[in-house]
Formats: sequence, C-alpha cells, structure tokens
Amino acid sequence: MNRYCIEIAFDGTNYHGWQNQPNAISVQEVLEKNISILCQEKMILVGASRTDAGVHIKQTYAHFDYDKELPSYFMRRLNFMLPADIAVNSIRKVSDVFHTRFDAIQRTYHYYINYKKNPFNINKAYLYPYERVNIDAMNEACAYLQTQKDFEAFCKRQSDNRTTYCRIDFMQWTLENENELVFCVKADRYLRGMVKGLVGTMLKVGRGIYNIDDLKKIMLTQDKSMVSFAVPGSALYLTEVRYAQEFYDIPVL
Repeated sequence: MNRYCIEIAFDGTNYHGWQNQPNAISVQEVLEKNISILCQEKMILVGASRTDAGVHIKQTYAHFDYDKELPSYFMRRLNFMLPADIAVNSIRKVSDVFHTRFDAIQRTYHYYINYKKNPFNINKAYLYPYERVNIDAMNEACAYLQTQKDFEAFCKRQSDNRTTYCRIDFMQWTLENENELVFCVKADRYLRGMVKGLVGTMLKVGRGIYNIDDLKKIMLTQDKSMVSFAVPGSALYLTEVRYAQEFYDIPVL
C-alpha cells in the first residue's frame, strides 16, 4: 500500500469547512470525490487541520492510501477536475506511518481586519469601521497569552478535545498599512474556534473594554462567557502547516 500526501489551498467562501458534514458541502468531500474518480475506487483523505465554515487555507496537507502508483499526470488532471477555488499544489509519496495531522509540528494562522471598506475584500477580511484599536495593548495581551498553556476558555462549548493544552510559539498584531490590521499566531495545535476567540477577545482589549487583568481572570477561571467568538471566519486563513525537516526532503511527484 502506498501513502500519498497532497498539499492543498482553497478559498473557503463556498464551503462549510474542511471536514465532511452530513448536510453541507466541504472541501474534503469535493477532493475525495474527484480523487476517487481518478483512482477508480473510494478514497478517504486525512487532513492536517479542521476549519470552520468560510475559513480560507493557503497551505495545508492531507494523505490517502492507494495500492497503485500514481501516474505522472495525476496532479494536473486532478486540478483540471476540481473547482476553481480548490487547488492541489504538490504530491509526495510518504512513509506508510506518516500522518498529516499528528505529525504536524506547527500551524500558522493569520486574521485580517480592514478599517476601510474594500469591495475586493468581501469574504476575505473583517470590515471594522469603528475606532482604531490600541495595538500596543493587544500585543501586551499577546505577550501574556504566549506564557500560557491551557486555553480551555477559548474553545467553543461542546468540543471534544483530549486536552485543552496548546503550545503558543508566536503571537502578534501588526498594522500592515493604515487600513489593514493583521493578527498572526503560530502554535502546535488549536482548539475549536480558538483563533476567533483570541481575535474577538483581544479586540476588546484594543477597545479598552478588557485589560490584562481581565485576561488573567479568563485564564485562571477558564470562563468561556468572557471570551468573544463574534468575529467572522471569512477573515481567517491557515497559511502554513509545518513538519520535521525530513518531510521536505521527500521529492514531489
């Protein structure tokens, strides 16, 4: 049996996230359907990350097992069959013990906020035409949160997690230009809704509704009622999934 790892990018506007759902279309469903057609048997994809409805992905990976060798034209033909908002950017033949989800060592998300209305950013950024937020206060919040491990408060209710501990490697707000504010976070793993919860809550810090003491209270009590998830998923991007160096030494097909 051969295990293949595909690198994927997609615009999440038309999908209810990555993972298969019973009553909504997902990116996983579309990819599995087209790969199954090419392989002439049912294929199951295992993805590196799950995403909510509307979230975009610039880079992620998924693997599948196939008892035959993939032909050289496989990726070209697959991209021809896929809709315009999903692309497969590379394929690697990996070890049969490689796992796209469990072997990932870091995932990077970006969240984009626009102060000025831009018709070309519909479903791509969060329009925030209110007062300018205090970026220094928000980065002070980032510095504190990077010292923490348990993010249960930032996980949506009724989530099934084996642990609520996450290792935050990097977290920062940057004003890219006078009208675009960008949040970047790098971590080993994330809880359901965690990035949106971080963004929504730190916007309260930036507006002066919360301060560092409030964040410390959230982390101490794990009080979900103090966390704001009320930001759109359409401004959120998974931009990179990283593995150990050995993965990148594997040639693409």
